Amino acid sequence: MVDVSISESTTVVAARDQISSRLGEEAVVLDLSRGRYYGLNEVGSRIWQLLAEPRRAGAIRDAVLAEYDVDPETCTRDVFALLERLIDRSLVEVRDDSAH
Repeated sequence: MVDVSISESTTVVAARDQISSRLGEEAVVLDLSRGRYYGLNEVGSRIWQLLAEPRRAGAIRDAVLAEYDVDPETCTRDVFALLERLIDRSLVEVRDDSAH
């Protein structure tokens, strides 16, 4: 288990050792190194799309806020929690913020 705390300035990107596919409005992600599948609902699928390129967690949260009817506090909590779970499962990598 990885001990990571997401902030608005944390840069994240989908890990290379995975493949994913959209299934309607949802997505499925296969962790190639472990052979495990993970399913993402509509919002999770949108976040996964945003993770195709390195982005700051705050920008991902802002995109979700703009596209879905959710209050900012709940959105921040839920988006950052999902990112932490994806990092814990090695599906998302944290990039060094000093590289930007």
